[in-house]
Amino acid sequence: MPRLLRNPFSLRQCKCLFVSVLLVCAVMVLVALKLHPELVKAPFHYDISNSALTSGQKTQNSPNKETVDQQTGDSDWTDSVQFLPHTDPIVTSTAGDQAIKGYKAFATQNLENVVNSGPIFYHQKVPSYYPASPIIRGDTPGGEPQSIVKPMGNLPGNVYMSQGAAPVNPKDTPIFVPERRLVHFDLKGAPPKIDYLQQLIPLIVQLGGTGLLLEYEDMFPYDGVLKPIAATNHYTRAEIRSLLNVAEAYKLEVIPLVQTFGHLEYALKLPQFSHLRENPSVPQALCPSQNESFVLIQNLVDQIMSMHGGSKFLHIGCDEVFHIAECAICSLKPKDDIFLSHVYRVASYVTSKYKVKPIIWDDMLRHMTAAALDDAKLGDLVEPMVWVYAEDVYRFAGSYVFDRYSQVFPSFWISSAFKGAFGETMIVPDVTRHLENNLNWLDVGKAESPKFRQGLRGLAITGWQRYDHFSNLCELLPAAIPSLAVNLLTTSRGYYNQSLAPTLYKALSCQKAPRYEKIPDLRTSRSDRFLHEKMTMCFFPGAHFFKSTARILRLEKEIEEFVLLTTKRKGWLTEYSVRHNYSSPARIDELLRDLPYLSGSLNSVAKQTMDMLKHIYDVHTVSEWMEQKLLPLFEKLDRIQMDAATLRSQKYWPVRPLKLFDGWQQYGLNFGSVFNLNDTQLSTRN
Repeated sequence: MPRLLRNPFSLRQCKCLFVSVLLVCAVMVLVALKLHPELVKAPFHYDISNSALTSGQKTQNSPNKETVDQQTGDSDWTDSVQFLPHTDPIVTSTAGDQAIKGYKAFATQNLENVVNSGPIFYHQKVPSYYPASPIIRGDTPGGEPQSIVKPMGNLPGNVYMSQGAAPVNPKDTPIFVPERRLVHFDLKGAPPKIDYLQQLIPLIVQLGGTGLLLEYEDMFPYDGVLKPIAATNHYTRAEIRSLLNVAEAYKLEVIPLVQTFGHLEYALKLPQFSHLRENPSVPQALCPSQNESFVLIQNLVDQIMSMHGGSKFLHIGCDEVFHIAECAICSLKPKDDIFLSHVYRVASYVTSKYKVKPIIWDDMLRHMTAAALDDAKLGDLVEPMVWVYAEDVYRFAGSYVFDRYSQVFPSFWISSAFKGAFGETMIVPDVTRHLENNLNWLDVGKAESPKFRQGLRGLAITGWQRYDHFSNLCELLPAAIPSLAVNLLTTSRGYYNQSLAPTLYKALSCQKAPRYEKIPDLRTSRSDRFLHEKMTMCFFPGAHFFKSTARILRLEKEIEEFVLLTTKRKGWLTEYSVRHNYSSPARIDELLRDLPYLSGSLNSVAKQTMDMLKHIYDVHTVSEWMEQKLLPLFEKLDRIQMDAATLRSQKYWPVRPLKLFDGWQQYGLNFGSVFNLNDTQLSTRN
C-alpha cells in the first residue's frame, strides 16, 4: 500500500491524462462557440462610446441625421447605442417641423407621429405552428376557437418578414402607429396595490404608451345605493386620486370603463339587484325594459365620472351580452332593436351630462347592416372599439366589418391584448401569440383607417384579469410585464425588429450583457415564447414573481408526470389498488422515491410566492391565486401519500379473486343477472 501511494501514476499515464484534459477543454470551447456565437463578437452596444460611433460609423450615417443628433444635445442613453444605418430612430414632433431623438423627448412632449426609416414587419403570414390553447377570450360555448387559418394576403414586394437589415424605402411603405396607445388595467376582484400601479406608469411612458383604460368593476369605492356592489377590499378614493395624479404628471390620458349592459355580474349577483336580470337564473345582463335598470346604469356612470371629470372619453362596455330578449317584455322585440336602443339611451345620457365621447365594444354590432346602425343614430354618438385577440384578425373582423362601420362612424378604435386572452387559467402569457396579434392589428389598422373620415382614434392593449366576474384569475399583472413591454413598444414604433432592443431592455431594467444585444426571437421560434430565458437578468417591477413562474411551470409539469406515472402507468398505486387495498409495499416504496423532493420543492415555491406577491397584492388575491394554481398540486401529492400509507400498512392479503365491485348498478350494469349470481355470491370474493 505505501508503494502504491508514492507512485500512483506513471509519467506516461500523466502525459496521456494531460492531453485528454486538453482535448476535452477544446471540445467544450467549440461547443460553446457553436451554441453562443455572440461570445466572440464585439462588446455590448451600451459600452460603445460616442467617439467610436462617430469615427467608425460616420460613412454609414447620413449627414442630416448627424446634424440632428448634434443639434438635440440630448445626453440620452441612445447616444451610446450603435444603430444600423437604416434603423436610426427619428421622432417627429406634432408640428412636424422638428426632429427629436430619444423616447424621453417623446414622453415629455406627447408626440403623435413616430417616423422611423427601418423595415416594416407586418403580420401577413401564418406561423408554422398551430397554438394549442383551451379557449380564447370571446369564444362562445360551442363556438369555433379563434386560431390561425389562412394568410391575410400577399406581401408587397418591399415588405420584409425577416428581422434582417434589408433596406426599405419609407416613402413606399410608411410606418403605421396609432395616435393613442392605451394600456388596459382590469382590476376586477384582484386589485394590485396602488404603489405597484404607480411604478408601472413611467415604464408605460418609456415604451410609448399615451394613456390608460381603467376598468374598476367591483374595486371602485361605490357609496349610497351602490355601496353593496363594492368588494370589501376595494380601493379608496384617495388611492384612486393618487394614481390619477401620477398618470397626469406623466401626461397619460385616462379613460374609465364601466359596463352598462352585459358583464354586470358584480351587481346582478346580489339580492337587491337580482330583479333586474334579463334571465332570472343568470346574473350576466340586465333587462333594459325595466326603468330601474337605467337608474342603476346612471348611478354607476355618475359615481365613476365623479373621479374622472377631465376625461374626454368614457368606455361604456356593452360586449358579450349573452342574454338578451329573454324576459317576457323583451322577448316581444327584435334583439338588435333592444340592443341599439339601450346603447343609444346610455350614450345620450353620458354625452349630454358629461360632454364625453362614449366608446363601446363592437362585437354585438358586427352582424348588423350599415342601414340598421344608421337608423339607430349611433354614428355621431359613439365610437366602436373593434376587439380581436387571435392572431388572424380578419377572420373574426373581416374587411367588410370596417366597410360597414365606415359608412356610419367617423372614426373607430382597435383592441389587442397582452394577457388574459389565450386561456382562463394561464400563469404567464404567450408573448409570441400576443406579438402576432398586435403586429396583425398594425397591418389591419393601416389598411382600414383610410376608410373612415377621421381615421383610427387609437389602440387599447387589454390585459384581462378574469374572463368574467365568476372566472378564475388569468395571468397576474407582474407575470405579464415582458409581454406588455414587447407589445406596447411594437405598436408605438409600428414594427418589431432589431432596432427596438436597446429601448426594450432599458425599460425593463436589464443588465448589460451580450444576451441583450438582440431582440427576443419571437417571430421564428417558440422556444422562449414566455421570455423566461431572455429576462433572467432584468429587474422590472414584479420581475421576481415573473421569474418564479418558470419554476412553477416546471414543477407543475414534474408533479403531473409523477402523478400520471404513479397512478396510471404503473400498476401498484392505481385506483383499483387503493379501492381493494391490494398492492406490494416494496413496489410502492419504489414509486414514492421522488415524493419528498416534489413535496419539498412545492412547499418552497409556495413560501416564495407569498413573500413575492405580498408587496404587489393583498392577502385575498395572493391566497386566491395560490389556491387556484398551487393547492391542486399539494392535494394530488397528499392523496398519493395517504393512499400509499394505507396500502403499506397492510400485513396480510386475501386470496384471489378479490371482491366484486358493488357500484356497477349505478351505471346500469347488472353483473348478477348477466352471470346468474345471487346476492350471496355477489357479496363474497369466491
